[in-house]
Amino acid sequence: MNRHSSLRSILALIMLVLVASACGKKDHAGATQVVAKVNGDEISIHQLNFKLSQMGQISPEQSKEVSKKVLDRLIDQQLIVQKAREAKLDRDPRVLQALENAKREILVQAYIEQQLSAAKKPSEAEVSEFYSKHPELFEHRHVYKLQELAVAIKPDSVAELEPVVKSAKNLSDVANWLKEKNIEFKANADVRAAEQLPIGLLSKLGEMKEGEMVIIPAQNFINVLMMAGSQEQPLTREKATPLIEQYLLGQHRAEIAKQQEGKLRQDAKIEYLGAFADKEPLAPAEAVEVNKDAKPKVQQGESKPNAPATGHIEKGLSGL
Repeated sequence: MNRHSSLRSILALIMLVLVASACGKKDHAGATQVVAKVNGDEISIHQLNFKLSQMGQISPEQSKEVSKKVLDRLIDQQLIVQKAREAKLDRDPRVLQALENAKREILVQAYIEQQLSAAKKPSEAEVSEFYSKHPELFEHRHVYKLQELAVAIKPDSVAELEPVVKSAKNLSDVANWLKEKNIEFKANADVRAAEQLPIGLLSKLGEMKEGEMVIIPAQNFINVLMMAGSQEQPLTREKATPLIEQYLLGQHRAEIAKQQEGKLRQDAKIEYLGAFADKEPLAPAEAVEVNKDAKPKVQQGESKPNAPATGHIEKGLSGL
């Protein structure tokens, strides 16, 4: 086994070690706390309940059968953990580093969740205000038929493509021109409701007629989007309320996270050392990058210029 295969095997065991590392500790609180023993190592009811809690809601009818399967999985994991310990993998520097990194990430997530619990449910007034300010999402909501070309040229080449799109009768004309120029592209068609689109794009679509096209620069390519059709499907205040509440709550949580992380950096003493000794500390506002779904933009994928991806219209309100 080469070094890379060995590393992959070690890392594959990390989650098993995390899940079952406490199995070998004896629980003297009482026999009812232990649900299985594996070569003397105990598996507790707490471990079983933790795994079950990660599976979502389970009906009473399914509970017993699912519990048995989960317990068998924990037993299999413990057997592998025992073998990993026998091979002294729990002392391998790479495993120790990975375990420490996983511990850090879990602690970070736990702290963030604790802070975000302060986010309050939006008030009726906030929901009503949002509903009235965005008729394009609710009272005058449309469902759009969209056709798209993801073109493998960079955004700074918009000037080259603009006259072609302007003179084209349809998207096929644009595709034929791209073929003549040996420019790679991918086509995509989709049906999206207004709440599935970023507000910035939604305002453009509201002004477009059927068959009209628009160019949307992305990170490493260009999207040519054609509005193939639309149908009005209003959303009542009652039906819109859960969506709006979820959206506003997400914004509130993002703001809390931004403020909290910014404050932590502001209050901390941070020193860059070694190769980074000449680096200036980031300002709190720069250090925290919060993705607010209210910001209209086209999703920036990681597609290479010679291999554009399709379907890069970012989800809007319902994306939450």
